[in-house]
Amino acid sequence: MHHFPAISFFVARVRISGWMSTLVGMGCAVGLSGCSVLSISPTVEVVKAAGLAASNALHAAPFEARDVVWHPHVPYDSVCIELNRVAHPHDVVPAIQAELAALGVQSRVYESGLVPFACRTTLNYTAFIQWEVPTFGTVAEPYLATASLTVREEGRVLASAGFALDAMGFGKWASTRRKLAPLVRAIVQGPPALRPDALTARRD
Repeated sequence: MHHFPAISFFVARVRISGWMSTLVGMGCAVGLSGCSVLSISPTVEVVKAAGLAASNALHAAPFEARDVVWHPHVPYDSVCIELNRVAHPHDVVPAIQAELAALGVQSRVYESGLVPFACRTTLNYTAFIQWEVPTFGTVAEPYLATASLTVREEGRVLASAGFALDAMGFGKWASTRRKLAPLVRAIVQGPPALRPDALTARRD
């Protein structure tokens, strides 16, 4: 019994397959630089692309401090943060401290109601989270929805600022530090119009 025809048929299939791959490669080589092999399911690709764009928007939205209150005062280089155990996000305090440090302000944390005697300037905060299933996710995860920061000196309010997601929820999955950065800058340096760089630009 001979099996040569079967072998020949197999070799022919391999050659045809290689020939088709070569044609596809040549087509991309002589075509546009953005040529790519398309999925056999373009609908799925469109859905993926739309989901990716939405996910990027939910991560990359710009943030601004809201309801900024600023009273002229002598700049401070250290502050004591009152720990708010009602605020659930565990990364709020580290985010605030990191942003304060970036602006040259040292900080330490104390328990609510136990203000150290040496702390003239204190910072209080509120933070609220919401839960939602992320794009392409399967489990609900928390994200920072609103927050507020208030700085006081011996009980007198020096500055305060707030944050809240817009109605569309853009930026909801951005990091807590990124959301709080404009607030920290607002309470340390004041509103944008009062910051040194803005005042210098006006004088020029």
